[in-house]
Amino acid sequence: MLLTGHDWHSHSYPLLIHVISGSVDVHLRGRRFEPTHLGLVSESSLWLGSGVDHLVTTRSDSIMLGPRLSPQTEPPEGFLHIRRSTAIRETALLILASSPNSEAERRPLREALDAELGTFAVDDFPIPEPQYRAVQAIANDPMSLIVPLTAVAERHSMSKRHVERIIKDDLGMSFVQWRTRRRLNLALRRIRAGFTVASAARSVGYLGSDGLIRAISRLTHLTREELSGDLAGAVADSRTR
Repeated sequence: MLLTGHDWHSHSYPLLIHVISGSVDVHLRGRRFEPTHLGLVSESSLWLGSGVDHLVTTRSDSIMLGPRLSPQTEPPEGFLHIRRSTAIRETALLILASSPNSEAERRPLREALDAELGTFAVDDFPIPEPQYRAVQAIANDPMSLIVPLTAVAERHSMSKRHVERIIKDDLGMSFVQWRTRRRLNLALRRIRAGFTVASAARSVGYLGSDGLIRAISRLTHLTREELSGDLAGAVADSRTR
């Protein structure tokens, strides 16, 4: 589906916005993240979850696609900005060239996108799904990754001790352990999506790449030398050892 700009709206299904050429501005608002503005450039993509409000503005010379994804292909955090992916670019160009008109023609292309996007959704450090409603609210609050625990407790009208207790009871780990794993998972996901190590680190609350690398080293026992090249690849390889 070729797209042009459009006003605020949402879809009942996940989709991928891929920029073939030119540039596209996207504004997002959703329950699980702060209002966000993204500038998409040629060959970059936005994996957008169902129900996420978005506004898209394009330049007159821009070309973008908006293929619908399978219902289960939801981004883990509501959306993911993918700065580069050779597989997505090639599939998008195939969609543009073939202009599929039937479900039989669209299905294999959709499945190819589903499979590639699934590689971005992997958690390198497993975290149990929260069962308590209060813990779900904390886990879904984007500020929980950034502000101190006392501020998290205040945001959810609890004491610091109560937050620590319910997270330990529900997830089997402390708030600090949960937050570290969540930060690292998000940062590594963004690195795989084409972000620099430094920008991915800052996006989840670290001052820069050094803090991110130190935290990963503590959990994986990999040395700084082992992590200094392909950081996300080194972590992924450590999971299979």
